[in-house]
Amino acid sequence: MKIPQDISGFTISNNNHGLFPPIGYLTIDETSDGGGDDLGLYWEIGKENDLPIVCSSRHEESLLVAEFKDLKDFKGWFEETGGQESSVMNLNDNDFFISLTNKGKVLTKNGKSEEAIQKLERAVSLFGEYSDTWYWLAENYYKTGQKDKADKALLNSIMSNYFFGLPSQKCIDRFNEMTPSEELKEHPVIKRKTDLIQGGDFKTPFSMSYALVGEIVEELKEGKDYRTALLMQQNYGLLMASESEEVIERHSFNIDTWYESFRNEIFSIYPGRKY
Repeated sequence: MKIPQDISGFTISNNNHGLFPPIGYLTIDETSDGGGDDLGLYWEIGKENDLPIVCSSRHEESLLVAEFKDLKDFKGWFEETGGQESSVMNLNDNDFFISLTNKGKVLTKNGKSEEAIQKLERAVSLFGEYSDTWYWLAENYYKTGQKDKADKALLNSIMSNYFFGLPSQKCIDRFNEMTPSEELKEHPVIKRKTDLIQGGDFKTPFSMSYALVGEIVEELKEGKDYRTALLMQQNYGLLMASESEEVIERHSFNIDTWYESFRNEIFSIYPGRKY
């Protein structure tokens, strides 16, 4: 992975010895709170030669939260606050996908879909693993009559990185109601969408058919879409790890075996992800 040149003054380490934090995240040791949470560098899958964003890792939730667009912004904040204050969001930062996503939401609510699309397209070009950005981009494409683009964006929202948050209930509902275009109807996810993903009640806010996920992963690999296959595999591991013992036993899931297999596979396809 491409380590930023201005890392001097900070110590980074690899704590990827299990499901969380995910492979591709490196801890900034000076930010550790002593309870297992910290800030660190994260590289999008397949973009190991790009510069990373800076995220906070929340172990109890198995969640990464994007905090800074790059190490430079992080360093400025850390030097000014000693890491003791929350970062301030600048909605007009056109180089940070979270700022652009939040601005896109504001523009959407104000009925300015064309402007929202510009912000959100820029956001997904900077970081393509965040479900919320893709969902809001889909909504604005639908509003402006661009159904094919909207369907693709919605599909990307479903195939996002769940370590940054699960697809929203609105996203799931939109996805399940989608009548796909000719171009998309043979996509491995779309073909199985009827029974793939559900959400709704308090007891089970989100669920996926693990058997169908396995079929999707194999078909994606056959089509050489390894990046999406790895994302789906990673999401599978995250979701299974939070399941009941009954579900885990039913699917013969062992987190250590799964992780070792996944780790070997992602390094074989993206060797630059090793650190």
